[in-house]
Amino acid sequence: MTGVARAAEYAPARDRPTWIAYVQLSLFASFLYAFGATQALLRDEQGTTRSVAGLHGTALAIGGLLGAMLTTTVIERWGRGVVMRASAIATAISILVYSTPSAALPVSLAGAALACFFGTLLLISINAFLLDDQGNAGPAALTEANALASLAGLIGPLAVGIGAATVLGWRTGLWVLVVALLALEAWRGRNLAVFGTRGLAAHEDAPGRLPRHVLWTLGMLMCFLGAEFCLTFWGADLLREQCGFGPAAAAASLGTITGGMLVGRLIGSRLAQRVPTEALLKGSILVALASFALVWSFTAWPVVLLGLFLTGVGIGVHWPLGVARAVRDSGGMTDRASASASIAGSIAIGVAPIVLGLASDTIGFHRAFLLVPALLVVGLVIVVIRPVPDATRQ
Repeated sequence: MTGVARAAEYAPARDRPTWIAYVQLSLFASFLYAFGATQALLRDEQGTTRSVAGLHGTALAIGGLLGAMLTTTVIERWGRGVVMRASAIATAISILVYSTPSAALPVSLAGAALACFFGTLLLISINAFLLDDQGNAGPAALTEANALASLAGLIGPLAVGIGAATVLGWRTGLWVLVVALLALEAWRGRNLAVFGTRGLAAHEDAPGRLPRHVLWTLGMLMCFLGAEFCLTFWGADLLREQCGFGPAAAAASLGTITGGMLVGRLIGSRLAQRVPTEALLKGSILVALASFALVWSFTAWPVVLLGLFLTGVGIGVHWPLGVARAVRDSGGMTDRASASASIAGSIAIGVAPIVLGLASDTIGFHRAFLLVPALLVVGLVIVVIRPVPDATRQ
């Protein structure tokens, strides 16, 4: 096979269902990154400590964990298409609950949990659809989808920051997402079967449980997601403490991380068509480690923002390539592997940020942030000692 033909084999087909999946993933990602930007602002309103505010991350993770555990059953019962529609509408409603003005802590916690519960149903359905529908181009398509999600994630914190600095209020950025999620369902129309019908997951997945060796990749994903969400949940506080930023400026500046992830995924999507994904993963971890050293070592805001941007470039490909790796290692169990990846990610999202928050109350915020490179190093070790080569590139 020629180089051109091989590259074409790994290039995504961008038809209308693919674009719908891309946009839907982007809207949920925008909420997740905007969510991180709202944490310091919501903490100021509710008058809580970092440890208590970190419970929002735990609620988000619990909702995601429950959603991931139920996704395969739900997809088998109603089909991916129906699940994608229902979960998108429910996610929009849940965001409204989370962003209720003057909401007490229990209300905002419930909204976070519900938003991630339904959002996870949506995310897993999208991941499985793209990987099945695109074939060998699945990893590149998923990376491309996550590149667009990073663009949306860049806009989310900016919208929150702009709203916080104006009379609009920070909640306006979240309410725009609600409108966009509902508008997308109108654009999707009635043809849900193209995304998967009832019983499709059972037909595509081999019977039985995932192979045990997939646990290594799931552990790797936990490290990646833990590091990423420590940055997105606590990055605004880091900028406020280390660089003296105000609340609105710190929230808006979180866009440097998602902007870096956008660049990393755009580059990674192209590289994934030509470079073995294991090599791409290793290189990206090293970039993230080197870049985070800038963040941790300096207090000058231009250097810190540059470090956050470059760290985002490094971590940008970790989730999409990690999910593709889990599916590749699962022996054809696409839905189960995708759901298990989300379960692992939800656990990491729930544990890592609150561990960092608790540690910051005892050893200080700056030292606590060493959790980020520690998780990346563990992820790198797993990639090195438990490789999962691309099937057609061995």
